[in-house]
Amino acid sequence: MNDDVMELPIITRILRQARARCDTSDIPGFTAAFGERFAPGITQEETARLTGVSRRWCNQLEAGRSANYSDAFLQAVRRVLDLTDDEWHIVYRVTRGRAPAEAPVSPLTALLPEPLRDLVEHGHTWALYISDHRWDVLASNKKALEIFPWMMCGINVMEWALTWPEARTQLLKWRDEWALPMIAQLRVHAEQYRTDERLQEVIETVRRDSEARKLWDDPFLPSMTHPASLRPRCLYLPRRGGKEFAVRFLAFTPLELPSCRLMAITPAQCA
Repeated sequence: MNDDVMELPIITRILRQARARCDTSDIPGFTAAFGERFAPGITQEETARLTGVSRRWCNQLEAGRSANYSDAFLQAVRRVLDLTDDEWHIVYRVTRGRAPAEAPVSPLTALLPEPLRDLVEHGHTWALYISDHRWDVLASNKKALEIFPWMMCGINVMEWALTWPEARTQLLKWRDEWALPMIAQLRVHAEQYRTDERLQEVIETVRRDSEARKLWDDPFLPSMTHPASLRPRCLYLPRRGGKEFAVRFLAFTPLELPSCRLMAITPAQCA
């Protein structure tokens, strides 16, 4: 075996291998941003753009150099490069010196009635998921995960849509069609659930992002408590190249858990 390969830091080997095996069609919006590609693999520069940092940060991480890498950046690398659980734990332990924290578990998860969970998880027609008033996902079905694979990692809906660079790649007209109405909904819940510590954590995560903070402080935010079902939103889908798709979000309230939402994502037409 080549001695040079043996001397590479383990994080270098993991990230290089992950970049080399990436199927660009799996990355929503990649084709639109970088053009169609038939061979597997993405560059360090493309990884940097998709994770919202300069190439220097990706270069330092891949070289195994110590730096103050944020959890948000490392999570973005995990998602873009589709690291396995074992790869993710190694990368995180090497860079942060500890095991990654488990995703927050909503206390409402235990209260979710099994028939309601079954309705969501076994639904085959539409993409379905249930979230609590903090936008932590309690249950989802296969079709929802096909559109938003990040849900498998236990990531909060608001945190992903408003702060993750990949969301701004996947969600077309991100600011006006997605971020503004979602921030407006978050502001309503911030007033309604003032003492909810987990919700305050989500809000602080959103406000730490410079772009999202500008929208949070916008004096002309719309007044919204739920997505407008009559207004479709366009996005790119995994494994669908640069084709644009439109969806509608229909919000329902389970009477047994009135603080939660059952969300149905249905096909629509782009304007």
